[in-house]
Amino acid sequence: METYRLKNIVILILLLLNLFLLGLTVHLRLQQRHTAQTLAQQLTRLYENSGISLPEDLDVGAAALTPMTASRSLDDEAALAAYLLGRQVDGEDQGGGIYTYTGDGGAVQFRSSGAFDYAPALPAALGDPETFWEGFLETFGYRSLSSSFSGGSGTFLGVRQVEGSDVYNCTVSFHFSKGQLISASGTWLSTAGTTALSQPAFTAADALDRFLSYRSQSGAVCNAVLSVQRVYALQTPSPSTLQLTPQWQVETDTYCYYVDCITGEVLRA
Repeated sequence: METYRLKNIVILILLLLNLFLLGLTVHLRLQQRHTAQTLAQQLTRLYENSGISLPEDLDVGAAALTPMTASRSLDDEAALAAYLLGRQVDGEDQGGGIYTYTGDGGAVQFRSSGAFDYAPALPAALGDPETFWEGFLETFGYRSLSSSFSGGSGTFLGVRQVEGSDVYNCTVSFHFSKGQLISASGTWLSTAGTTALSQPAFTAADALDRFLSYRSQSGAVCNAVLSVQRVYALQTPSPSTLQLTPQWQVETDTYCYYVDCITGEVLRA
């Protein structure tokens, strides 16, 4: 009988402990929500006093992306070159971090910064241009930004994505004429060797605070912030180092601005 009572007491203690932890979790979440709502209201008032409106669905507590370093991958460059040239070819080291892949279809040159250029030997017929472009996007992790294509001629523009976010300055453009690819250029970034780094927290609210200070100091003109998005910037601190720096993209009704999550610097696109 004593053992039975002891078991019941232990079960009751565990039940009360679980209820306490549940209540504490609910309290903390409600407190976080209240803090976020208060911060959003304060930011909204600050912006309204400056004559600027903010998006209604803005999550001011959203955290920035994680900074990363990236390594050059010759294998990935060779795969991209093969896609453009129509077959796998070996790269030739030109020195100074430049590799060139040459085939019957032309040549693709890559630099250590990720910049590449494709020059066909003759206008390249690679099937339906739109299908070719969509295949490139899916295969190499780009998102379509824009296209001006009609009658087999035109231009496609795309941006590299990492972890579902744009690397806003890592773009490519393909140019077609009469169904043939006549040039391709841009920046390639491999994620095969990325390494995450640590950084202090930098939220959307921090970015908006920095942007408002920048606007006051620079005299930038805008009446509305349309969106605040997490993006990466591809940077090359040295010829052998690639770095993905988290930034907040603040899109206004006049220009697009980028707030660096490491330095806090604000730049206009």
